[in-house]
Amino acid sequence: MKNKPSLIDTNVIVRYLVEDPNRVDEKFKGVFSFFPRVEAGEISVELPELVLFEVFFVLTKLYHVPPTETARRLAQLLSYRGLLMRDKPLIKFCLRLLQQKPIGLVDAYLVASAHERGNLTVYSFDRGLSKQGIRFLQVE
Repeated sequence: MKNKPSLIDTNVIVRYLVEDPNRVDEKFKGVFSFFPRVEAGEISVELPELVLFEVFFVLTKLYHVPPTETARRLAQLLSYRGLLMRDKPLIKFCLRLLQQKPIGLVDAYLVASAHERGNLTVYSFDRGLSKQGIRFLQVE
């Protein structure tokens, strides 16, 4: 029976994306040898969607990385052979939306999910979703 990949936490990804390899604290240096091995598929890790969302939040709110740049960096990370997600195509679509449009993360996820399901309707009070091709339904 094949071992399931281990999960990866927010702090590991954030350190990889924000630290300078030449000035990183000793305890975080391993990320710069770890991620190239994930990229090559030598190590497999599973990235839960919730962790990706937290990485997005931490980078945009605490490190002030613009959302489009954050989405670009995360999309690049998703191309790593050893990085696994349950619904990677959906998340890639979500990240593309974030790079192309001024839209929030959850709205991008709803739009991507609606497209994937082939049902472009969402119960919401957010009329901004209609700008993304979504028909919002009244909550009555």
